[in-house]
Amino acid sequence: MPTINKLPKKKRQTENSEKRTERKKWYNNTRWRKLRLQKLQDQPLCEECLKNGEKVTAAVDIHHIISFMSTDNEELKYQLFYDYSNLMSLCKECHQKIHNPAKK
Repeated sequence: MPTINKLPKKKRQTENSEKRTERKKWYNNTRWRKLRLQKLQDQPLCEECLKNGEKVTAAVDIHHIISFMSTDNEELKYQLFYDYSNLMSLCKECHQKIHNPAKK
């Protein structure tokens, strides 16, 4: 019986894994969930779609305009994460465009 030589699975880089774990810690708390809900209630439509004059789309994601992960300073990270004015209501499609501009 022939065998198929499979390539070994790529291991995720440790740095990416650590960042992913840290982000999960930030997002997995009651204060964030309340802030996120408040933003979606205040701005239920995708801000990017509205800004670009595109279709009216319901927002389902909340995006940090300035990433809280862009700094190593814990105090600044905390401020950026919970700053209401640093949040944007987005639809899935616009959120993907912002995070993956090459995949349009």
